[in-house]
Amino acid sequence: MKLPVPVRAVFGLELRSLLRDPRTVLISVVLPLFLIPFLLLAGNWVEDRRADREDARVYRVAVTGADSAFAASLIEGVVGGTNGAERERFRLVEVDDPQRALQTEALDIHVEALSWMEWRALVAEGEVTRRDRAGPEFDGAPVLRLRFHSSHTGSRDGVEVLRERLLELRASRRDALLSEAGFPVPMEQVAIVDARNVASQEQIQGARLGRFLTLVLLGLMILGGSAISIDTLAGEKERGTLTTLLTSAASRTEIVTGKLLAIMAVALAIALVQILNLWLFLGLGLVEPMAGFAVSISPGLAAGLFVLYLPAVALTAGVLLLSSAHAHSYKEAQFYLTPVLALLLVPALAPLLPGITLQSAILAVPLANLSVGAHELLTGQAYLPGLIVAWLVTAVGAAWVTDRSIHALHDEGLITGDTSRAEFFGGPELFQKRVLRWFAAFWAVKILLEFNLPIDDVRTAVLVNVGLVFLVFPFVVIRHFRLDPVEALALRVPRPGVWLGVLIGAPAGLVTANTIFRLMDFVVPVPTELLENLGQAVTPEGIPMWQLVILLSVVPGITEELTFRGVLLHGLRKRFRPVALALVVGLIFGFFHFQIFRIPQSAAIGVMLTVVTLYSGSIFPAIVWHTLNNALAVYLGSEGMESVLESWWWSAGAVLALVLAFRIIWVFRTPYPDVGLSPGPARAEPSDVTARPPSGTAR
Repeated sequence: MKLPVPVRAVFGLELRSLLRDPRTVLISVVLPLFLIPFLLLAGNWVEDRRADREDARVYRVAVTGADSAFAASLIEGVVGGTNGAERERFRLVEVDDPQRALQTEALDIHVEALSWMEWRALVAEGEVTRRDRAGPEFDGAPVLRLRFHSSHTGSRDGVEVLRERLLELRASRRDALLSEAGFPVPMEQVAIVDARNVASQEQIQGARLGRFLTLVLLGLMILGGSAISIDTLAGEKERGTLTTLLTSAASRTEIVTGKLLAIMAVALAIALVQILNLWLFLGLGLVEPMAGFAVSISPGLAAGLFVLYLPAVALTAGVLLLSSAHAHSYKEAQFYLTPVLALLLVPALAPLLPGITLQSAILAVPLANLSVGAHELLTGQAYLPGLIVAWLVTAVGAAWVTDRSIHALHDEGLITGDTSRAEFFGGPELFQKRVLRWFAAFWAVKILLEFNLPIDDVRTAVLVNVGLVFLVFPFVVIRHFRLDPVEALALRVPRPGVWLGVLIGAPAGLVTANTIFRLMDFVVPVPTELLENLGQAVTPEGIPMWQLVILLSVVPGITEELTFRGVLLHGLRKRFRPVALALVVGLIFGFFHFQIFRIPQSAAIGVMLTVVTLYSGSIFPAIVWHTLNNALAVYLGSEGMESVLESWWWSAGAVLALVLAFRIIWVFRTPYPDVGLSPGPARAEPSDVTARPPSGTAR
């Protein structure tokens, strides 16, 4: 199909502008062109250097403790063993302060030799992790505690090697004792285990490459496409050149289509270049790949990958254009790039989840399904019907985003950057227009804080990341947009009957949300070890129950509700109908819980809390519900009673109790203003904590 002349003109103008900007050419053309070859060459160089460094590495080991003589004999068994390489790799040293030596890299490994009594004392004091709590299998057995510094490569690698060698030495000595005692069978013939990997070498290597290929490809497309998308609308608004373009004979649809095609062209070129790079350097063997990535890329496989990624190209271009359209300046568009990266890259992590195939519910998730499909293609286990459905699902998503970008840009304020009355005067009306932008930015900031604040104590971490951050944000919003705190936070007293529904609904909601998590586990299995580690992180040992209840129940129950059922719900109340409003607020609440497997469960609880607030017109029932939910979860977890939540009979009863709870709250409802819910029978006018008139009245 031949494009209209105005579309071709805008498309050509955008590409010429791209080629005239050296910085954009570097990001959109040069970097994607040479990245794959550079990574392959650099990977080989780094791997060779690492191997040379490891061969020459000498790990310094210090031994202390009550049973240091026994520990030293074991270490000498490793150091002075028959393997000459091991003799060179470990050296016993003496230091005055092993802990300080580990910090300063003067020491790689500190072996602390503990007697059985010392070990049991550490267990009693809560100084031992739950995983290692079992300790020795019988009284009197000594314990070697290997201390290392995880941020130092030599210490981290050395402790793994030493631990493996010590376990081998222990097994060898144990076998020798059994043989000396007259064990009738040679130890090497006891319970012979022959493990064979039936996967081909190409399948193994393809699986490794497939886990990250979509992530890298999308990252490059976003990086290259953003260079042109940010300039094409946000930059032109700031320079004032977009107004000149609008006076031409081209319609707005044609202008937007031309700009969208330019972004697609850049993303498509990047995808094509990367697939060709894979074929040239891995398929034809122009560069010897580093270990683990020596997968053979045939022309047919390269073509299949390129076709598979076509909907991802269109979807990426549409999202980038929309984010640029909603920005009023170049810097603002750059600021939006962080949530866009998260939105597009998080689904690409799907192949990292265990047990995920296209024969599961992941098929319905755009980008995630393509990522899993590419992984299956590279392992030679492609499920063709699944690939076709995945392609179509993402293509439909791309078509919808493209359509929304074209229609949204007919908005005068978006296309020209002109300020409306709300944008000029600010206040509550402007907050309703920008509430999602603020929460997207808040989400990005929250991620940075969550993963970069060096806080080891869980109590301090909760107080900062949950207590302080979620408490400050709503009040910053209220002050910036000059909102009425009573209206924005729904500080109204509900009718007394609502509290009965809350008391019934909180435990029922916890069981129901856990049921949703268990159902999702059939679709996206969650490793048991991951859940155990999360449980240890959330409910660490050595902290009194009253502190856990305050930190994990009361604090989030108040601060998170002020944020989500407070300012977020207030800002979105006129943009969605009640059902959609509850789903949107609940889903945003779920996405603020960064563990991907917790999102459905958290979102379900968020929906319940939003419904309670919509029915009661007050934030206080949601605060109490949230607090009770978390407190009950903490108590069951600390007492080892999580199995109570795993009975399907409990699940069925919880759903019925939840329906009853919402029915009670509905009977005593005083609906949230401006959401279109009918008032309850014989409704008394809602009063707020300041005895002011009802909010939401016309002004």
